[in-house]
Amino acid sequence: MRSRVAKLAGRLRPTPWRVWPVALVVSVGTVALVTSSSAGAASGTVRKVATTGTDTGSCTKSPCATIEYAINQANAGDTVKVAAGTYHQTVQITKPLSLIGSGSSKTTLDGSGLDPGGSFYGVVYVGTTGGAVTIKGLTITNPFPFAYTGGEPEVIALIDQTASDSVTITKNVISEGTADANAGTDFPIGIDTFKNAATTTISHNTITGTFQGALLEDNGTANVVSNKVTNLIAGTDTSTSPATVYPGEGVFFLSDLAGSITGQTASHNSLSGYGGWGIIMEAGYNNGNCTTTPCNGSISGSVDHNKFALGGATEKGNPTAAIDMSAQFAGNNLSATVSSNRGYVTAPSTTITTEATSGATESVTQTKNHVVVHP
Repeated sequence: MRSRVAKLAGRLRPTPWRVWPVALVVSVGTVALVTSSSAGAASGTVRKVATTGTDTGSCTKSPCATIEYAINQANAGDTVKVAAGTYHQTVQITKPLSLIGSGSSKTTLDGSGLDPGGSFYGVVYVGTTGGAVTIKGLTITNPFPFAYTGGEPEVIALIDQTASDSVTITKNVISEGTADANAGTDFPIGIDTFKNAATTTISHNTITGTFQGALLEDNGTANVVSNKVTNLIAGTDTSTSPATVYPGEGVFFLSDLAGSITGQTASHNSLSGYGGWGIIMEAGYNNGNCTTTPCNGSISGSVDHNKFALGGATEKGNPTAAIDMSAQFAGNNLSATVSSNRGYVTAPSTTITTEATSGATESVTQTKNHVVVHP
């Protein structure tokens, strides 16, 4: 099994990712919320935000000025409606609500230079909410850069620990942006789930400029549908000598904890404009979330009706692939259907690869795929 830096989030993320506090700490430029139970009935109130608003009152009749203030006024089930403009802040959500922009071409959340602080990452962070969260109609960009040994910049971070919760991310532009001068060495991620038990739907987004488009780690049911993943970048590990270059990774489903995750789906996505991996599904890992290595975990799902237009790339001399299905270490199993995918990769990359090593098992059914290699 090749050594891949794709699981940097487990290897490099600092300890606070693993221990979640009950109360959240307010930091400059950051939205802080008190965890809210879903026991109360949702009011469905619309809270308004505009660049011309004022942070007074409830943000219902007159808009407030910041998303931070509006979300803190919101009750479970409310909608925070954000008018056109650029909002220079990060957002933390730990209660059920909808965060709705005026369209990704009009409303921008810009995290440049803002360190969320504490245990939180991402321009937008969703913790355990006790209900349903929707994020829609925004450009979300410029995550705070970390040193290579401290973790990866994440545009959106999902860490909802409750299986009955849901998170929907739809019709957004999710972008690395231009604020991080070291993007090529700190491995930015568009959407990262970390032991995110909630049902997650990622649909109709454009994800661009990151190293990984979406990294779904030990997730609950996950549906990645009709997204455009484009212009990803390679990452360079400068801690090795010579430095090691890792090609971009589009959508990566990973199980590396004891047990099995199911319902991992990538469907009708378009992946183009970079040289590297398209869609990866992997059972087990040699350096991930578990306390001992090798890490264990089985995974099942489907990869169907995706379209690829990817350049050629290698990783440590091995070719990348449009679709890569891998299982490793005894006791781990990958079970998946791969069907009706099409498009091309440029040599030396390959089309669809399956691999089971070190005692792992794999059951992958392939039908009606038409992915070719261009010379």
